Amino acid sequence: MDKKTAAILLASLLERIERDHAVGAASSHERQALRLAMQALGGEDAPAAAAQPVPLPPASVPVVAEAASAPAEPPRIDLVLASVQREETTAPDVLMCLDFGTAMSKAFASVFPDRQLDLALGVAAGREGYALPSSVFIADDGKAYFGFEAIEMSQGLEGSGRERLDSIKGWISLQQEGSLDGEGNVLSKAMNPSGVKLTQSDLLRVYLAYFTDMAEHALKPHVAEPRYVKRRYARPCWPDSKAQWGNNLMRRMLAEAQVLADTFSGRWTGGIRVAELKAAVEQIKKLDKQPDYLIDEGVPEPVAVAAGAIADSENLRDAFMVVDVGAGTTDFGLFISTRKSDADEPRVFQNSMSIQGLMQAGDKVDGLLRGFIAQKESIDPSDNSGKLILADLARRIRSLKEVLFKTGELEYTLSDDTVGKIRLDDFLADQKVIRFGQAVEDGFKKALGSVDESWLRWLAMDGVRLHVVVTGGSSPLPMMQALGKGLIEVKGHRILRQAIDPKPYWMEDMPDELLAVYPQLAVAIGGAAEVMPETNDAPLVFGGGVRASSYVSGNIHVGGK
Repeated sequence: MDKKTAAILLASLLERIERDHAVGAASSHERQALRLAMQALGGEDAPAAAAQPVPLPPASVPVVAEAASAPAEPPRIDLVLASVQREETTAPDVLMCLDFGTAMSKAFASVFPDRQLDLALGVAAGREGYALPSSVFIADDGKAYFGFEAIEMSQGLEGSGRERLDSIKGWISLQQEGSLDGEGNVLSKAMNPSGVKLTQSDLLRVYLAYFTDMAEHALKPHVAEPRYVKRRYARPCWPDSKAQWGNNLMRRMLAEAQVLADTFSGRWTGGIRVAELKAAVEQIKKLDKQPDYLIDEGVPEPVAVAAGAIADSENLRDAFMVVDVGAGTTDFGLFISTRKSDADEPRVFQNSMSIQGLMQAGDKVDGLLRGFIAQKESIDPSDNSGKLILADLARRIRSLKEVLFKTGELEYTLSDDTVGKIRLDDFLADQKVIRFGQAVEDGFKKALGSVDESWLRWLAMDGVRLHVVVTGGSSPLPMMQALGKGLIEVKGHRILRQAIDPKPYWMEDMPDELLAVYPQLAVAIGGAAEVMPETNDAPLVFGGGVRASSYVSGNIHVGGK
């Protein structure tokens, strides 16, 4: 490029800055520097508006950058406020449970008194299956893409430095209090290149709106008025220190998500401009009221799972340890069912001290597998080539993991055309994988060890079995299945574990494809159970009285049939 061409291009750049603010917030001194560069190159055609240079201030006066150019006026969004203008749900006999998962989101519904509705969210999104990827990708075209499209749009960008927004549920689990709208919660340019400021809270609202709309769309063939039905939401076993904050946050975001879902319904495919989404979120924050009447209480994930297992209890007293294994967390909970006679419906007691959460689950195995392959192929994570290979591997690792655990071996091709093969037995023998399995076993033991020792003495008695219910998308992993087998020693008490199938009886008539994915849907199915025995806290000491539940407000139930 010669000097004259360079000068012309600089002049054009200056003109666009002055006219269209095309390069963002350029100060007067930055523009002056561009003019000087243009003049040094021999340019004579500086824009008229830039003809008079702005003198530099004296050296003794601090240089203060000129205020940023006024941002473009946000687009005007006409919110659909039908849900806000209502006072009650459209179908009082319908209850839907939304299970916002770390990797995949699921939903299920019941129609009282005796109908269960499987909601195929993948089909509602124009694809297949019951689950919806909990993923968002903001592309260079300034649009946000959701679910399956997010995954597809992010393919082939290994060298771009771009990031897909996965595991967004973890943002809630990683924060204890305050707002997800703070400066520390602003999405990076790698996640959001649109130029529109988005926070984690903004993105969560928008994804929950997409999830809500797909669930209501899947409900449409079964219910005359599906959009404004009551819905529960499943939640992890948060510690007491964050349970109230987390519940309040989820309730508010789900209520606001309904307004967003109504506003953008039918527009998700093909992406939506980030500027529009942001403008809508800001308008919703200013509303005087939200459709809170739609949102029932949050149900801890192991409590929801217990709903499908405990009703089949045949003994006068049985113990169940529920283990819900997702992508981001593994949740534990001990439940006791009792009945006065064989003819009675069981009463269910939760031992609140046992409700525990482990911040490791399926995602941890993804990371271990990626590291295992990286070590096998001697990938250097410090050089650019290694970074690109690992970035591509990270995008595909969940599907690779599924192949490995289903078939017992995995053949793979890396982005640099390296071809490799690993066996499941070799991966499971890796010391890091063994340590993860031990961490899960320790979590199980910690949950049991949190109860009064009188309960442990009973569980260790001859003839007593601790029934273990392992569910969740990551439950097929061998270290998770091992939780339901063999003896476990807790505080000197040897307790015999027995794995059981938690599926409720009515699932016998469900399609085979639904039965196959039951572990992944167990939380949503249990959370929408139509008839459930009342659940109270078990006494702190075995054989004592019963106290009201400490974490479920209102009359939340869990159970099976």
